[in-house]
Amino acid sequence: MRKIILISAIIASTLSFSQSLETKIPAEVQAVISINGENLLDLMTVTDLDNNAIGKEIIKDVSRKNPDFNSLSDFGFDLESKAFYFYQPTDSISYHNFLIKLKDRKAFEQMLDSNTSVAVNRTGNVSSFLDRETTIMWNDNTLLFTAGEPSYSYFKDNEERFKKQAENEDEYYYQTKIRIASGWTSNYCKKIFNYNGASILLNKNYLEAKDNKAVASAWINNYIELMTSLTGRGLFNYSIGLNPNFNNLGFGSMNFNLYFEKDATRLTYTMNTDNKWKKSIKKMYKSKINRSFFKYFDINDVLGYTSIALNTEAVLEEYPNMMSDIYGGILPKFKEETAVSAELLSLILDEKAIGELITGNALLILNDLGEKEVTYTTYEYDDEYNETEVEKTKKEMSPDFTFMIGSENEEFLYKVIDLGVKHSAFEKNANYYKLNMPNDVPFDLYAIIKDEIVFITSSEKQLKNIVSSSPHSNVGTHKNRIRKNAAVMYLNIEKLLSKLPVDEFRADDKKMISFASKNLGNAYYTLGKVKGSKLVSEITVETASNRENSLRVLLDFIDFLAK
Repeated sequence: MRKIILISAIIASTLSFSQSLETKIPAEVQAVISINGENLLDLMTVTDLDNNAIGKEIIKDVSRKNPDFNSLSDFGFDLESKAFYFYQPTDSISYHNFLIKLKDRKAFEQMLDSNTSVAVNRTGNVSSFLDRETTIMWNDNTLLFTAGEPSYSYFKDNEERFKKQAENEDEYYYQTKIRIASGWTSNYCKKIFNYNGASILLNKNYLEAKDNKAVASAWINNYIELMTSLTGRGLFNYSIGLNPNFNNLGFGSMNFNLYFEKDATRLTYTMNTDNKWKKSIKKMYKSKINRSFFKYFDINDVLGYTSIALNTEAVLEEYPNMMSDIYGGILPKFKEETAVSAELLSLILDEKAIGELITGNALLILNDLGEKEVTYTTYEYDDEYNETEVEKTKKEMSPDFTFMIGSENEEFLYKVIDLGVKHSAFEKNANYYKLNMPNDVPFDLYAIIKDEIVFITSSEKQLKNIVSSSPHSNVGTHKNRIRKNAAVMYLNIEKLLSKLPVDEFRADDKKMISFASKNLGNAYYTLGKVKGSKLVSEITVETASNRENSLRVLLDFIDFLAK
């Protein structure tokens, strides 16, 4: 029964909107998830969801005991309002809650009656349902689902005290634990259902994170406290004596927003940092890709790329202290050892010299993908089992790629390469070096130092362009995207999939590739610079221009997987 109610809650929270429900969410909760049903139903209809693989499975499951259930709207929820999930941990138990607006109480109760034999209690206009650590309460317009998750460590540490609360000598401790946790959950559910105290709407950070254009949003009040509640209370950590402390991690609140647009799906992620880490991260990312990199960038020869702009000197200066905060918190028993190790690392490293050798600006480009013939050695045996070494050839997928990394110390790099030539690791040519690779590697590698950039490429075409006195480039809009962000990942999905040897794939894989080729375009990941105390990243997956919107592509994809 709890499965049915939980599925109901998730579906309702997928199709709902109502600010009045937010007033029942206490200001001190650790996480809130909401889904804007109004925006969602602008993109699809309830019938669309009924006919989707997920909707069909839910309807099939519920209708086994309730033949009148033919649509998700038959749950009785107000699918045009807003619903919420919120999480509230304590030292003894954590509460998972769904708040949903009801439209048809009678329909909901009919669905409930057909799927449970547990008695429903009614006091005045409020009904309630208790099933172990789960409590459900509702009236004519509001449904609250609360599930309690007892802390293993808390009940283990207080086992003797709780054993004394057994109802009789035949009650096992496990039963006592369930009964106590069920009581706590029931009381918490009643408190929230009748709540009129300080709500989440008084939290300025929460309000700033909300975006009415988003279909779905998630907000976490304090990353450190959430991590502590999730990892510090479990059976695994307790059994090995691990008691992680995340108080020095430097992260505060975070939020996610999901958008389904006409031509793309976007997910944004914002992390707030404290003053200490904010200064460190700003120093580390206070860099931009050198403009010289773009002289050798032609988007027409790109399947995908990754760029990163770091200040290596700042990274080496700041990382030891950050490492001490991170690992000293995760392994508090070794906090002193971690601090000493971090200080020793700082003493050993010459941050300025390394920062000149490797500036932190880097660009990795996947230029092409194809099959190449490689030579390999195997063995054959005659009738007498005598071994003979045989050289054969085979075809393997091989990438053409170009890696660029900035350097302001070319003199030292040439010394390293000259040593490589001396020991036959490199072959020196007029204006580039060839690396001597093993025979079973399906590509050659070439190295060039030019314009304070170290180039390593497996593409002869790119090699010719790099060494040219007038290299060809075509950056397009990518230059601004790379320059204004700390990191960028880009993938031309359609172009990449066209390079795969589809004929060699299984039938299911062929269908998957065909679906992606017809429905998806480019994909991006960007990590922005620190603004104020915020670190913002975004994932964008473009969809085909002939599709109505990106949500319908997602629904079709779910149907495709279900077949």
